[in-house]
Amino acid sequence: MTETLTRETDNPNPAFLTSSQAAKRLGLSMATIQKMVDSNVLQGWKTFGGHRRISLASVVNYQSDHNFQDAPHPESDRRAKVMLVIKTPELIAQLKNDSVLSTMPVQVVFQDSMTEAFMELLNDKHDLLVIQTNGLRQQQERLLEVLHKFMRNRNTIDHTLILTQESDPLPIPKLGEPVSIQVIHHDLSPQWLSAYLSGFIAQRNL
Repeated sequence: MTETLTRETDNPNPAFLTSSQAAKRLGLSMATIQKMVDSNVLQGWKTFGGHRRISLASVVNYQSDHNFQDAPHPESDRRAKVMLVIKTPELIAQLKNDSVLSTMPVQVVFQDSMTEAFMELLNDKHDLLVIQTNGLRQQQERLLEVLHKFMRNRNTIDHTLILTQESDPLPIPKLGEPVSIQVIHHDLSPQWLSAYLSGFIAQRNL
């Protein structure tokens, strides 16, 4: 059902972490984590798809050797910052008026274009970016490439979800270290979004 560039594991006690998970655990940048793996400070390997996996044991050992503590998890009462890029005014109105979404611990920002979204994301960090796209396949593939480069170069988006009408999986960009982008063939509705956000918030607060 999903195609993921970097998928956060569903196991709360994994043997391996993604680069983003290791960075959050140590309170370091993704670039620093990658250098630590390359210099064998942390033990890691890459999947056939080029995704980096880092040994949890080596992260724990590094914390112990350097008197690190886990980077603080987001407090349960902190509202997750979510940006929705939607070009349909009627759907925006539905989502804004949805009673379930209004009671969730999220701070939602609506944008009607990726240009406006990127402008805001240059300086304002968000936990989740949701994009509804129905353009030509070539345009969607280009969007994936641009998003991958943006997220790799700027640490202002934790995870991006792209909802597409393409039934065939969009190709994964091969642009170096992967980032957390999830592509799903699905329609966007208030009910579906509230269910997805509930799972996202639960995973975020682990």
